Amino acid sequence: MRYYISRIYGTLIGVPAAIVAWVTSLYAFDIAFIYDFGIGIATFFLLYVPTQLLTSKQYLKEIGLTRRDFRFVRHQLSNAQAKIRKLLRAFVNVRSIKDFKQVNEIHRLARTIYFTVKQQPQKFFIVDSFFYSHLDNALNLIESYTRLSRMPGKTKEEKQKLEQTRITLDEVKRTLVADLKRLNEDDYNRLDVEMEMNRIEQKRK
Repeated sequence: MRYYISRIYGTLIGVPAAIVAWVTSLYAFDIAFIYDFGIGIATFFLLYVPTQLLTSKQYLKEIGLTRRDFRFVRHQLSNAQAKIRKLLRAFVNVRSIKDFKQVNEIHRLARTIYFTVKQQPQKFFIVDSFFYSHLDNALNLIESYTRLSRMPGKTKEEKQKLEQTRITLDEVKRTLVADLKRLNEDDYNRLDVEMEMNRIEQKRK
């Protein structure tokens, strides 16, 4: 995300200034080496922090999020990333092509939503239900289903429950598809506007 570029800017300004301050202190002042080093470190932070805050503030203003909201979204993304990795590990327990395809589609949808929000964190609140419940529901069902489907000696009732779970997973997939559509709705609307503007321009010419 562009937010992290602000850290690069801060480092690019802070490091050279810290080196200059350290070398200057080393030759200009008759003090212990540890104090020279401390002056360099202090100079780095005196320039790094304001630069990072200023550049990140500009980015947050562009996307319409406060720093607190951005940190909250970043925390939710971190949690979601861990859950998506668990989804990936569930492939190990898949024992049929049909189940593999179903789990793969759910995993692909979840990854797409995750990376879209990671690139555009302001869209988190459009699909916050994905992070609060939909992803958890998908993970819990897939972990339970793949684990139980491997068990031998299943009764008729147990097989029926697993079949019902497979149907529920299809519903989960449709929910994730709806989340993704909501996430991209504004982009498609802008695309319609751009195409209409292009048609008007072509007619005018």
